[in-house]
Amino acid sequence: MWDGSSRQLRHAYDSPYSGGEFSDYAVVNLGFIATNVYGQSAQIRLRPSFTADAAYDALYRWLLNRRFDRIVLTWLDSEWQNEMLRSNQAALIRLDDLIEEAKRQRPDEFLSRKLEGPTVRDPHAMQQLFREWPHLSANLNEVELRRLLEPLLGHRYVVVKGERSAEKLVFSEFGGGIFANYDVWRSCAVGAPIQEQPDRLYGRWVADAYKEALVSNAPRLDQVDAIVRWPREGRLRMRYQRLIVPIKVSNQEIHLLGGSVVDDRIDLRVSRRQQT
Repeated sequence: MWDGSSRQLRHAYDSPYSGGEFSDYAVVNLGFIATNVYGQSAQIRLRPSFTADAAYDALYRWLLNRRFDRIVLTWLDSEWQNEMLRSNQAALIRLDDLIEEAKRQRPDEFLSRKLEGPTVRDPHAMQQLFREWPHLSANLNEVELRRLLEPLLGHRYVVVKGERSAEKLVFSEFGGGIFANYDVWRSCAVGAPIQEQPDRLYGRWVADAYKEALVSNAPRLDQVDAIVRWPREGRLRMRYQRLIVPIKVSNQEIHLLGGSVVDDRIDLRVSRRQQT
């Protein structure tokens, strides 16, 4: 939990705003949840489609340790909405409903198609990678594997740390071409769960693909056609080929090297319309 007037927090996100303006900015653009307490009453402000999992978890714990007679939920959809609830439990139930509803409103924005080994940049190198991956992963260390893979991915890659249970995946490293317009966010994201991306719903969707690659312990190649909502750029369509490769570090820890190459020829929405 942070004080909304915290200079440290404003500095971390390179924000020119302060006080109430920063609280509004953090809720709308950064996935925070803001709270105000007035005696036995409280106001909770959030943007359900953009709320960070960590923010919701913190709010959940905060409400469990307090008791209010009245809670006003203020949330941003197409415009700000207000709703008054009479108990902490009712507020938590309503918050769950709002966030789940926000997820359902974007079912077709994130599309992918799993491939069996077509090219990213060099078709021969990529086909060879898929054929020889069991041998390579068993005989090369992490440094050697990354040296082999990074030329295929350029600077558009991330390294994710995971455990075999796949319960926790966190960012470990970013290539210079990934999230290049969000330097402040990138500097704060190392060590954060991979679902905590500028578009949280997109982040959760991406996290599922990484978890599947971790559980299968095999390279994964997808075509992706995603409509995301970045804080400064708004609604944006991204089309790319994505490669995720698991690299064993120890018996318990696995790194996932994920990279992408922009490919505007991909159009999974046309394919989807033709199937319906």
